[in-house]
Amino acid sequence: MVGGSTRRILGALVLAAVLGATPAAAGDLIRLFGEENAGTAGAQFLRVPAGARAVALGKAYVAVATDGVAPMWNPAGIMRTPGRKNFFAGHTEYTAGIDLHHLAFHVRGQNFGYAITAGILRSGDILRTTELHQQGTGQFFHANQFFVGASLARAMTDRFSLGGTVKFYQENLDEYRINALLADLGILYYVGLGDLRIGFAVRNFGGDLKPGGSPPALADGYQPTGEFQSFPAPTVGTFGTARTWQLTRRLDLLTTADFNHPSDNNESFRMGTELGLNRMLFLRGGYETSRDEGGLAAGFGLQLKRKQFLLRIDYAYSDMGTFGVVHHVSVDLSPLVRRKAPDAWRRKGRP
Repeated sequence: MVGGSTRRILGALVLAAVLGATPAAAGDLIRLFGEENAGTAGAQFLRVPAGARAVALGKAYVAVATDGVAPMWNPAGIMRTPGRKNFFAGHTEYTAGIDLHHLAFHVRGQNFGYAITAGILRSGDILRTTELHQQGTGQFFHANQFFVGASLARAMTDRFSLGGTVKFYQENLDEYRINALLADLGILYYVGLGDLRIGFAVRNFGGDLKPGGSPPALADGYQPTGEFQSFPAPTVGTFGTARTWQLTRRLDLLTTADFNHPSDNNESFRMGTELGLNRMLFLRGGYETSRDEGGLAAGFGLQLKRKQFLLRIDYAYSDMGTFGVVHHVSVDLSPLVRRKAPDAWRRKGRP
């Protein structure tokens, strides 16, 4: 007979499959034919990956996200992190002189976990041009974007966890502004064969994005519009699996693969490997298919474990084709709490 916990797990997995395969009535949660909607979604900043380790693994990370960047990839992974608390910071030198920063902090207990996240894109100064001043007017403007989010995760069993994130997104383009409330949902399930796990996440779903205010006045001879056009959110659904293979006592190999389904582009298959030496030095490589520009990524990580903390520093580079190479750096810090013996307080002060 199927137990209550198993029924809950099966029900959640069926729900996830339905959400991933069926367009929602309100706003098309995940559009089935993304290639037909290329270039239609806004807020593409939310698609830029967070965390150098995730980038180096080809962004095949939905089942691997059990570290500080978990709230941004799969919030269910918060319940599987090595420490009770975790701090994460990432920096990306993007194309065209654009800088991106990601921050996250989470804390978890035995059954529940909580996280706060933030990301910011700084465009720098952009020279203003017009049809009569195509070399620039001498004035500058900015196109900055940011988000802040709050996550909640729940461990249903020792193998199965759920998580969700609500985030506020804002885009500032000159004097115009876009505000939106978006959400993520995630599932992580450990099969029981080694550390084989399955992950599923739907990210960035919500209402359409639309600038506030009125469109600027047009030159004579052009028909003015009454309001700005709206664009759908950059929703994406991802299903993936990962496993670590123990090659020798000091050498292990992580393999991971994701199927990625965005609402406004072709589906892609992501894959990555990570070779770990003594759980201290990690060499990584990954690739994403169905991308006209780039798709190849690689990197490394250094991990230091002490009695009080676990520190990991990661670097990755990703190929963006004609846009060049993008560099990513991130730091993951998890304080480790040592449990005292039950009678430790009795021995305090004794000779």
